[in-house]
Amino acid sequence: MTSSSYQIIVRNLSQTTQYFYVFQKQAAFPLLPSSDPILSGSLGCQSVGNYATTGAQINFGLDSQVYAGVLSTRQVSLSQLIVLLSLNAATLSVVGSTSAFRAVTLTTADGSPDNCTTLTLDPLGLSAPANQAGIAIGGFGINVPSYTPLPHPELYCGVVALNNNQAVILSSFVAPVPNAVMNCIPKQIFFVKMGYQPVGSTVAYDESNAACCDFTTGYATYIVTYNANGTFSATGGP
Repeated sequence: MTSSSYQIIVRNLSQTTQYFYVFQKQAAFPLLPSSDPILSGSLGCQSVGNYATTGAQINFGLDSQVYAGVLSTRQVSLSQLIVLLSLNAATLSVVGSTSAFRAVTLTTADGSPDNCTTLTLDPLGLSAPANQAGIAIGGFGINVPSYTPLPHPELYCGVVALNNNQAVILSSFVAPVPNAVMNCIPKQIFFVKMGYQPVGSTVAYDESNAACCDFTTGYATYIVTYNANGTFSATGGP
């Protein structure tokens, strides 16, 4: 992990061992056709027993840096979608997929940062980010080249999140519009929910009965408690 990271500590007060997973608040994609789905990925999943009995807790760590990412699935079905990226290489083949990522800076009011990267398809990759006008404030852009979308998408772009296992996972993503600039506005807000969702798998986006960890408020750590009555509580701290 970097020195600038988020920590989510999960404690289970129920009497049975439970699985918990983490996902990020859906990013906004301002120029995406309204009919196109926004997909979400599981950023971490772990089981833990009763806190009072075992003293055990889960520590989910996430890098606070924002990354742009792209994935080519090569005939991999959406149910099999696993999108892990290695920090040691720009691309990685996972279950017949190829991926790339770049650290980006979110657009400010004066439009100054390196807020946009360019996608290449053959070979798949993302360029070093540079400043580009017209990117939404609070977001980043990906220049998407011309390509022919298929009925079952094989290309996805969006925001990725680096976890404490030194892996980057596609977190909130879409099938991009060809020959266009994809705008993505990520939100550094994460949710913890009960259930088994393997790391990198696509999850149904649902904020209900989940703990909200809002790191936009300045907190660096959240302690999430799963109560005996099946509800969650979350307390932020430095």
